[in-house]
Amino acid sequence: MFIRNKKDGTLISINTLECAEILINYTASYHYFQENPDPFDPYPMVLFMADNASSELWMKQGCNSSHIGRSLSRLQCAMMMKNNMVLITDHIVTTKNVIADHISRTKRKTHSVRAFKTIMQDYSALAGCKRFQPSAALISHLMDAILQKKFIDPISVNSSILKNPGQIIS
Repeated sequence: MFIRNKKDGTLISINTLECAEILINYTASYHYFQENPDPFDPYPMVLFMADNASSELWMKQGCNSSHIGRSLSRLQCAMMMKNNMVLITDHIVTTKNVIADHISRTKRKTHSVRAFKTIMQDYSALAGCKRFQPSAALISHLMDAILQKKFIDPISVNSSILKNPGQIIS
């Protein structure tokens, strides 16, 4: 669905959506390393490639230019407290971001499970990928930040997300 203007306040920017996507993937990575700890690497690093310069910058420095961005930055800080996993972002040129573009263009109303299996067959780099279902608490905090521009209490959010980040569903 495309909203052509933001006069009515319902437009959610691509910066916001990509920032939320990185936070969900950060949580999935945290879950992975909790389930599969490496005793030789107590501080794992996870690299996220973003084709949106603003969301990439928000992950590195936080956001001061929008209330939603500040809310998401506060959520990111809450998720990183008492967490030994390092978040690194870098830029990928849009023309080289073909896998993410293919995934994002999968129609929700169609048979998405079948479509994702096809995508995983088409791109060998996805062979080891699993699907992650974020916890209801994480989704709730993201929705509060995006739709209500709500600032959270970092201490309580940290414990709620890190105790139950979500689960691998496939």
